[in-house]
Amino acid sequence: MRIKIIGYTLMMVIFGLLQSTVLDYLKIFNVKPNLLMVFIVIVAFLGNNIEGAIVGFFSGLIHDMISGKAIGFYALLGLYLGFCVGSLNKRLYKENIFAVIFFILVSTVVYEYSVYFFHTIFRHSLDLFYPLRSVILPLALYNGIVSIFIYIFVYKINEKYEASKKLSRKY
Repeated sequence: MRIKIIGYTLMMVIFGLLQSTVLDYLKIFNVKPNLLMVFIVIVAFLGNNIEGAIVGFFSGLIHDMISGKAIGFYALLGLYLGFCVGSLNKRLYKENIFAVIFFILVSTVVYEYSVYFFHTIFRHSLDLFYPLRSVILPLALYNGIVSIFIYIFVYKINEKYEASKKLSRKY
């Protein structure tokens, strides 16, 4: 379990650093992928709701530290996202990459609409179609494409952890 925690922590830090530095230069349609959100969904999809909620909370804290705004907003959003995706994954085939991409697309729309809603709630100017057309849909597609590579990486690590866990069992 310690190896899994260390691995997830390293991946969260690396994805947070990549998201705040390198991906600023790789924008497509003026959006960059949200690697931490993709990581939350993939971990929750491969694990369970508790694992997804914990990774979501700490990934959100990293995102809060990077963004420099109110601490805790992205942490709570990541916690809820990880818990919800982890709760829905019980009946799904975990090796199906299309299910992961579907979860990423839906989660991106819900996540970004939540961010948009809570950032504009006090301005009294809710336009639902402009952010969908200009930010959310391109971001969902970008996250869907990036999620394929992250999923393969996280799945391999998760598979190695499960294999080592089976080998170290005491009967």
